[in-house]
Amino acid sequence: MSSLDAVRARFAHNQGLPFAGILTEARILEVLNDHGVTFRDRVFSPVTTIWGFLGQVLHDDHSCRDAVSRIIAHRAASGKLVCSPNTASYCNARSRIPTDVLSTLATRTAEELQSSVPDRWKWNGRSAYIVDGSSVSMPDTPENQALYPQPSTQAPGLGFPLARITVLLSLATGACRDLQIAPYQGKGTGEKSLLRRMYDSLKPGDVVLSDALFDDYFITWELCNRGVDIVARAQYERVGTRIAQSSPDGDIIVWQRPNKPRRMTGEQYRRYPKSLVMRQVAVDARDKNNRVKQFKVVTTILDRSVDGKQIGSLYERRWSGEVDIRSIKCVMQMDILRCKTPEMVHKEIWTHLLAYNLLRTAMAVAADEADVEPRKISFKGAKQTLTAFAPKIEAAQPEGRKPLVDAMITAIAYHRVGNRPGRWEPRARKRWPKRAAKLMQPRHIAKLPNNRSRWF
Repeated sequence: MSSLDAVRARFAHNQGLPFAGILTEARILEVLNDHGVTFRDRVFSPVTTIWGFLGQVLHDDHSCRDAVSRIIAHRAASGKLVCSPNTASYCNARSRIPTDVLSTLATRTAEELQSSVPDRWKWNGRSAYIVDGSSVSMPDTPENQALYPQPSTQAPGLGFPLARITVLLSLATGACRDLQIAPYQGKGTGEKSLLRRMYDSLKPGDVVLSDALFDDYFITWELCNRGVDIVARAQYERVGTRIAQSSPDGDIIVWQRPNKPRRMTGEQYRRYPKSLVMRQVAVDARDKNNRVKQFKVVTTILDRSVDGKQIGSLYERRWSGEVDIRSIKCVMQMDILRCKTPEMVHKEIWTHLLAYNLLRTAMAVAADEADVEPRKISFKGAKQTLTAFAPKIEAAQPEGRKPLVDAMITAIAYHRVGNRPGRWEPRARKRWPKRAAKLMQPRHIAKLPNNRSRWF
C-alpha cells in the first residue's frame, strides 16, 4: 500500500473535525511531545484548539465566535458536555500553542506528501520546488507596527503593518514545503535572504525554479554546493561571461565571479569559486499581447540527456507558483490577517499553511484515484467541496462516513483546472463596489465629535 493509499484509508475514520482523517490526534500529540508541550485535560486542549484553528482559517468567516460555535456543535453531536459560547477560553488556548508546533505540523505534512508522490508526478524523477515571494498585511496595532512597520510611503496612522514572505512550493503537488517571514523593508529582509534560511528544507537532487530575482552567482553556488540544481530566468548579460560550447539544446557558458557585495566580508567572498559552468537555454513565450517573446533561462543542469526543450518547459511551469500564492492569499484569505500581535500573526500564517497543505494532501489522494496530476484539480473547487461535506461527515455515524468520504473524493477529482491557452482577461471589474469615503486621518481622531460630519 502506497502512502497515498494509507492516507485514503484514514479518511474513513474521520472524526468529523477538520482534516482529522489526515491530521490525526496521535500525530498532533507526537509533535507536542517533541516540543515538550504539557497540558491539562480541558475542553480546549491543544488538539481541539488546533482543529478549531484549522476550521477557522478554512471557512470564509474567520471569527473566533464561528470557530467556537463549530466546536460546540461537534461536542453536542458527539454527546459530550458543551462549553460556553464565550470565546475567551478558545483565544487563550490559541495563544498557548507554540508557533513551532504549528510550523512543524505544516512542514511535516508537506514533506510526507512529497515523499509519497509517485515518480510520474515528479520532473524526471526529481523533486522540484518553486521559490517565490509576496507580502501580507495585518491589523494596525502598536505591537505589529513595531516588528513589521508600514511602508514609508504611507502616512503615520493611515497605513498597515506589512510583512514579506518567501515560500518553497512543490511543483508536483503545490504544497508549501517551507516559509520564512520578515519585515517588508530593511537589511536581510529580501527574498534572497529568506531563501537562504530555507536551505535545510532542500535535499541533494532537488531542483529550484525561480524568477529573475534569484539569477544570482552566490545563491547558485550555495545551492550547487548542496547538490541542488537551479533553473532561473536570466536577468541580464553579465560582463565577462563567455560561451564555452554552443548547441541547439543550449549554450554552455562560464560565469565569472562578480565583484564583492558590500555586506560580504573578504573571507566569505574568497570561499566562492572564481567561475561557474552553467547552461543557458532560449525559451519562447507569449506576452500580454499574445506575441511571441524570447528570453533566456540559466541552469546548473548540464546533463545532455535533458534537452533544452525540457528545461524550457520546466521553467514555464514556474507560473504555477504564482497561482499557488494566489490560492493561499485569496482563496484562503491570508492576504489580510486578523491577529493583533506578531506572535499570533505567525501562528495564523502557519495555521493557514497547515490547512493549505492538508487540502493539497486531499487533492493528491483524489488525483491518484482519478489517475491525473494534482495540478489538474481545481484548488478552489476542492476547498468548496471539503467545506460542503464537513458538516455531513461530522453528523454521520462512524459506519456511515465511508460513503460520504468516497463521494467527497470523487467530487474533488471532478473539478478540474481549465486548459485555456492564450486566454487573456482585462483586470477590471464591471460591477463597482459601493462607494465609501477614504479615511485620511487616524480613526481615533476621525471619531471625535468635531470630525464626525466629514464622514457622514
